[in-house]
Amino acid sequence: MSVNPTAERRLKRVRGRARASSERPLPARVQAYLNGQPAVPSPGDAAEAPEGAERRRSGRVSLDANILVRRLGAFNFEVGLEDMSTGGCRVRLLEPSEVGDPVIARFPQLEPLGSRVCWTRGTTTGVQFLTTIHPAVFESLLTRLPTTK
Repeated sequence: MSVNPTAERRLKRVRGRARASSERPLPARVQAYLNGQPAVPSPGDAAEAPEGAERRRSGRVSLDANILVRRLGAFNFEVGLEDMSTGGCRVRLLEPSEVGDPVIARFPQLEPLGSRVCWTRGTTTGVQFLTTIHPAVFESLLTRLPTTK
């Protein structure tokens, strides 16, 4: 069987680039994403704000609606949604949870969002989405949320 020399050279170049890129360390944000964690803040991010300052990267909208939330290894529960932003939401869970607990948030006509508990006060819990919602999708979602009133 004859091998095309041009194809052989191209394959050798591709393998060389793949090896070179695999030897470079991944940026912290990429590594966090691959580990299923929320993005690591960069220097100057809102996460380094002084105590009591607003840490959200996007504005929140107060709501009185219900959504489905599932803790990993448990059933879906309909919970009260108090406010929401493109990066997370505040919900009233049925039982207290712990910071770092993985949860899945389900919104109408939207793929389930992988999330984690980022703060908790009793059954009121802050949920951070692992992937932020695009602003246009967020605006559309707000019109579809069923209100409890």
